[in-house]
Amino acid sequence: MGARTSKSRQPIPESSSASSSSPWMDLQPDLVELILRCLTSHADRVRFAAVCRHWRFVAREYSVSRLPPALPWISFRGGQMETLTLKDGDVGERHFIGFREEAVRHGSFGNWQMFQEKAVTGRWRSRHHRHYLRNPLSGATVLLPGHCKKPMHLNEDGSHGKPSIWQTSFDFDISKVIVCSDDLIAAIVLYHRHPMATREVVVCCRPGMSSWSRGLYNIDHYYVDMAFYDGKLYTVTREGRLFVHELAWSGRSTKAKPRVNQILEVSLAAPASLGGFFTSPFSNMSCYLVISNTGKLLMVRWVLPYGNSSVAVKVFQADFETSQWLELKRLDGQVLFISPNCSKAISTSGHGGYPKGNRIYFLDYSLTRSCFPNTYYYTCLYYMRSKKFDPISVGQDISYAWDAAWFFP
Repeated sequence: MGARTSKSRQPIPESSSASSSSPWMDLQPDLVELILRCLTSHADRVRFAAVCRHWRFVAREYSVSRLPPALPWISFRGGQMETLTLKDGDVGERHFIGFREEAVRHGSFGNWQMFQEKAVTGRWRSRHHRHYLRNPLSGATVLLPGHCKKPMHLNEDGSHGKPSIWQTSFDFDISKVIVCSDDLIAAIVLYHRHPMATREVVVCCRPGMSSWSRGLYNIDHYYVDMAFYDGKLYTVTREGRLFVHELAWSGRSTKAKPRVNQILEVSLAAPASLGGFFTSPFSNMSCYLVISNTGKLLMVRWVLPYGNSSVAVKVFQADFETSQWLELKRLDGQVLFISPNCSKAISTSGHGGYPKGNRIYFLDYSLTRSCFPNTYYYTCLYYMRSKKFDPISVGQDISYAWDAAWFFP
């Protein structure tokens, strides 16, 4: 895509010393915009605006919504984040962003990072941890509830069982969190010391609530990913079963509290390629939900069949009108970045520095180890056309990298 021109441009402010202090002031605005569009890293775009006043003015006029999206960073548990320049699987320069030593990073979700810190609240609450979300670029912080109500069993007829005798819990982990809107935050939590400690439950809250809502659990549901799509919460199991979590709000409108009121399985007919070893309980597999750049709900599945050494990858698009999964052979101008914490589709650009289309970048330790069992890689690139994998090394110690996630600035 070429440089964008506009007849409504305002004249660029002049500086009395600009012509003598910076030769870059002589570049025409269209050429400066072309340079800006070639920058794939958020860090480079920040540097771009610092070159001179002329470039800073162009950067401000050329809004973020009109730029190709910046490539994601890799976020590590230790708090470091590395910016990548992905050219056929190569890794570019690295930058590091630290955080407070008393906090531990527990995931990266979109442009948010979740931290957990010990709360000094007395002898009997030494296990109580406070979670909060923070955007390391803007500095915005969202406090998350420190309590989580014990879940109720979801019966086969849709009715709810009795709540646990312990009404709230301090002892739980958050495996995924989504900031759905200004009034709704959803999370997948895992309770400790509970009969359902091996199952994860979807809960929700609004900012300012002291406790997460009471979740519903079913022994047959083991969620591996969650997505907020078209105003609804969806989860998927490792076998590819899709569920929608219906929300209800209680209380006054200004302080209404959200909760999951019902869980329904979405009946989408699976294509033939989803059968066979893809549904074998002995296969190593996982599923991810991601929203395409055209606004469609996608499911990315990988599987290492039992007794096989080759990993298979399938991408499906949910067609709710015909109630079926449609297998995609091509991604048509988009690249998928997949990780357990956060996944996203990014449109490819005609400018240099952007990865080509029809590729999937997996930040998945289990998958990469299945593809390259005798190496220490944890990131890999999958080519949709050739169905081949390439490992990507980012040079981090494996103890810090096993739970790395994409961060989208």
